Order: sequence, then C-alpha cells, then structure tokens
Amino acid sequence: MFLGEYQHTLDPKGRVILPSAFRDELEEGLVMTVGLDHCLTIHPLADWQRVLENLRALRTTDRRERMFARMLTASAHPETLDRQGRVTIPARLREYARLRKEITVVGADSRLELWDNEAWDAYRAEGMANFADTERPFDVGGIF
Repeated sequence: MFLGEYQHTLDPKGRVILPSAFRDELEEGLVMTVGLDHCLTIHPLADWQRVLENLRALRTTDRRERMFARMLTASAHPETLDRQGRVTIPARLREYARLRKEITVVGADSRLELWDNEAWDAYRAEGMANFADTERPFDVGGIF
C-alpha cells in the first residue's frame, strides 16, 4: 500500500529517486504509464496485472474504451529501480505529465503517482477545498 506525498527532484537524465518506504514493493519491477489529470502512474508488477485484466474487460467495439486501453498500454514502460532507488522517466511521459525539475510522488493505495510540483499544489488545493466542504457526495462505506 502506498500512502503519503513526497517531494523529489528530477535529475538531468530524467531520473527520480523514489521514497525508500516504497522500494520494497517495487523490487521485482514496475510499470510506469500515463495517469489521469496529467500525472504518471507507477504500478508494481502484481498491480499492473490487475490493470491489464480490467483493460481486457473493456469493450473493443466501443471507441472510447478501445482508445483508453490503447493509450494506457502504448504509454506503458516496464522499469526497474537502480541501486540508488531511482527510476528513469521516458521523455514522452515527462512531456505528458509536464514534469519539470521539482516533482511530487503521491501514494495512491495500489500505485504511485508522479506530479509536477506546481500542478500537484494546484490540484491538492482544489481537492482539499472541495473535501472540506463535502457533506456526503457518494457512498464511502462508513469511512465518516
């Protein structure tokens, strides 16, 4: 399980050090791909298998579902951490997520998300403002 947010720096070669708390789950490898809201997602291999199973359940006859599955898998890059716990982010993915030097690594339960710091700060501010004003927008299963 991935939780929390961490500030990191992208090096000139497009690598980022992932938080040490997350490295054990990523030892066997990971898959990095595009995420929603212009972030990147990093999935441990076991979770990526779950993602693929869900993509296979989409209707190939539906243009939007077919395109979604195609974009997710075409953008996917299997990676491994180096000895320093770094992972290389391919240029095309850096462009998609508009990553500059300072990035935020966000724990999102079964996956990590990589965000440009400024984009995350704006998204987080909006999200927290909405969260604070939420009465009960959907069934959250007794969380609150």
